[in-house]
Amino acid sequence: MNESQAIRLCLKHRDPVGFEFLVNKYRREAYFHAFALMGNREDAADACQESFYRAFKAIPGLVSLDQFYPWFYRILRNCCLNMLSRRRTILNYTRGNSAAESNTGTSADPSSILTKKEETAAVHQALNSLNVEVREILSLKYIQGHSYEEITRLLNIPRGTVMSRLFHARKAFREEYLKYSKRNGNQT
Repeated sequence: MNESQAIRLCLKHRDPVGFEFLVNKYRREAYFHAFALMGNREDAADACQESFYRAFKAIPGLVSLDQFYPWFYRILRNCCLNMLSRRRTILNYTRGNSAAESNTGTSADPSSILTKKEETAAVHQALNSLNVEVREILSLKYIQGHSYEEITRLLNIPRGTVMSRLFHARKAFREEYLKYSKRNGNQT
């Protein structure tokens, strides 16, 4: 089975086998996109599950669909943005502090483990301090490795807009990274 056949089965017959093919094909990519937006594994997994559920419910109502992932990505992105909005509302209401995730290294040298942890913490702190649209565009380009054309298709924006957003996102990230590094005494 290929993607076109799976989409046809879903559109005409709401066939779970066709949808299962699409889920298996795109679940890894979807998870990494959700992780980049959500910032943690559990929320990313929840967002993916909810998004695939919403897509399964919505796909029979479509007249046609040429490619699954660009359509699905909009569902996933909206789901993540909604979850982040709810999270922000809860945090503002409870005034709770979120705990930072710790990363473990595999190097035998304790100083290199500490340096790696500090650098990773600085990157995560800088990314998490940026707004979700900036994190999204940086993730699509530098974590997921998408080309400008792929980002254009996924976000449904012109190539020039992608380039402009990336320019401003890189600048914002650099500023946040330097602020975090200076606060923590790192020389990066």
